[in-house]
Amino acid sequence: MKRILTAILCAGILAVAATGCNYNDALYKDSNSSSQTSQDGTQPTTSSVDDTKYDNNLDGIVKYFAAKGYIENKEGSYVKMDASAIGAKEGKKFTTKYAGSNITIELYSYDTKKSNSTADEIVKSVKDNGTFSIYGLPDVTAYLSDNGNYLMIYTDSTIDKTNPDKTKDNYKHREQVIKDFKAFKK
Repeated sequence: MKRILTAILCAGILAVAATGCNYNDALYKDSNSSSQTSQDGTQPTTSSVDDTKYDNNLDGIVKYFAAKGYIENKEGSYVKMDASAIGAKEGKKFTTKYAGSNITIELYSYDTKKSNSTADEIVKSVKDNGTFSIYGLPDVTAYLSDNGNYLMIYTDSTIDKTNPDKTKDNYKHREQVIKDFKAFKK
């Protein structure tokens, strides 16, 4: 009887622990990749970076973001994500700092010529609500590029989702990143 109770208790603990995982765990693909945090990106970003110099694919937008100073693009600076979980072709997650705050930027590319039902559902949800949900986890705020080829998840824990302070530098930085993301290859 004690063994049965212990087994039930262990199963309950595992269920609670699994529920505590967030969507990043669901999308995380390569456990051998090392994610590094880049230098504090408080320097102003350059507006003179022209997106026409970059390919219209995930590597192109990654290089564009690196040129803008939003992320660091070198070996080991990102984690490959399981993009298929959101119907995307491929995805990369970058961790950086801005104004002393840890920032996570996830970039995903979609094949708009060969979409699938998962991609259609995620893209529609982001267009309609600015969020999506997978595996029954809480909604994730996301942004879709104007050309519909890319999805971005931008996470800065210092920005209050329900009542953001629009005068703070981190908020202004996030808005600039979103603006540049949306306009990429418009």
